[in-house]
Amino acid sequence: MLLASDFAADTLRRQPGLLAHLLHDASLPLAPPQLTQDNTAEWPMLLRRFRIAESTRLVWRDVVDGAGVDEILCAATRLAETCLHVALAALEAEFAQKHGVVRDADDAVQRLVVFGLGKLGGGELNFSSDIDLVFAYPEPGQSDGARPLAAEDYFARLGQRLAKLLDETTADGFVHRVDLRLRPFGGDGRIALPFAAMDAYFQREGRDWERYAWLKARVVAGAVEAGEHWLQTLRPFVYRRYLDFTALDGLRAMKALINAEVARKELDDDIKRGRGGIREIEFLAQSLQLIHGGRDASLRERRLLPALQALVAARQVSVEVGAALAADYRFLRRLENRLQMLRDAQTHVLPADASDRARIARALGHADWAALSRELDAVRERVAGEFSELLAPRRKKRDAGALSGYWLALPQGGDAQALHDAGFGAEADALLRDFTRSLGVRELSAPSRQRLDRVLPALLEAAAHSRNADAALQRLLQLLRAILRRASYLALLDEQPQALVRLVDVFARSAFLA
Repeated sequence: MLLASDFAADTLRRQPGLLAHLLHDASLPLAPPQLTQDNTAEWPMLLRRFRIAESTRLVWRDVVDGAGVDEILCAATRLAETCLHVALAALEAEFAQKHGVVRDADDAVQRLVVFGLGKLGGGELNFSSDIDLVFAYPEPGQSDGARPLAAEDYFARLGQRLAKLLDETTADGFVHRVDLRLRPFGGDGRIALPFAAMDAYFQREGRDWERYAWLKARVVAGAVEAGEHWLQTLRPFVYRRYLDFTALDGLRAMKALINAEVARKELDDDIKRGRGGIREIEFLAQSLQLIHGGRDASLRERRLLPALQALVAARQVSVEVGAALAADYRFLRRLENRLQMLRDAQTHVLPADASDRARIARALGHADWAALSRELDAVRERVAGEFSELLAPRRKKRDAGALSGYWLALPQGGDAQALHDAGFGAEADALLRDFTRSLGVRELSAPSRQRLDRVLPALLEAAAHSRNADAALQRLLQLLRAILRRASYLALLDEQPQALVRLVDVFARSAFLA
């Protein structure tokens, strides 16, 4: 263990009594501290020493006992939850003495709801991770004490105190770094909102990245039942009931940002954010969950490894790819933990120091750093390959020639000879020019117009090869006029070439069905 962790060695020097517990049975968690109104000055010290001791136990379990990475991630999550529960209970007792408790319209006591997002919500915290928290409460109201506070002030102050008690660095270190930026309106938003305000925000402001962020959300402290009930009402925002192809653009934009960041050379040694890293596996699984989870409840899983299993069962990921990604994820997360266990640092970067490299490699069972690097390179190459295929458009190769050039030149330009050469009659040119000048086309948003510019040439190409090109075109333009305001239909035709071909075939065959 001393080879793998300077942090653990330092802890055992400071808390020598811990060694007896580890030698007896390191699988048993340590008892959490008792925070009372009589020892408030000691709360920061008690929490920090507990976190340090329990983290050292996790190092022992990993390095000495050989516990699997799944157990370590789960135990790191339980440690964060224990600290949250203990700290919040102590602060709630203090607030009750000063301000009373907040009650709803039925006189029932309201408590703060602490949502854990990211790896905390998924039960997959790494060894030295920050925790993403969002604070909320059920209803507006006022506390009933001698110095009453409105609910919004009461719970905002309570949330701020909780974050500071865990996050602030003292002589004993910190408990957990707390990130509150995922709350509605980010850093400019209120620290705590009532559920009704949360609902209004997600209905009006909710964005695709927030669907991704709230996929793993879970109540980790406070009013668990109320919070979990509210999360059920948020489910339609996270998981759309119908497959909305417009949402793919948001996910592709997020993927493009990841690709842009990965291209930065300083991330070459970052096993989380670099090419073929942990984030790419997470994004791959969660994107497929968002796309298909609205129709398949089995995919609504907060934890990554069970989510991969569910995606395999639902045939969204092949058995071979699912098994490889699960093994690669465990490898990367174990290495990530060892990087952080070395000195209790929130790092995901491979060390540059030769001595540190040798220690990590040997503690992981490799002969040297070169051997570890070879395995790591193979893992990252495999992950990067799967990530590159994610969300790749399934469009057939669009004709970038005459028909596309004709359409893009309308309404002022465009050579009607392109239509004639494709097999359309004399009326086709006038129909398309009128369609281009129509109010519906002129009022399209930029993204929808870009989709139309991809879909229309493909429709022309398919209609030209149908049994009745002119009739198909006339009927298709009538359909497009009816659906232009519904971006999801254009997106469907853009993303699903087989659907487009079948549509044209039906319209060419049957005026009644059209």
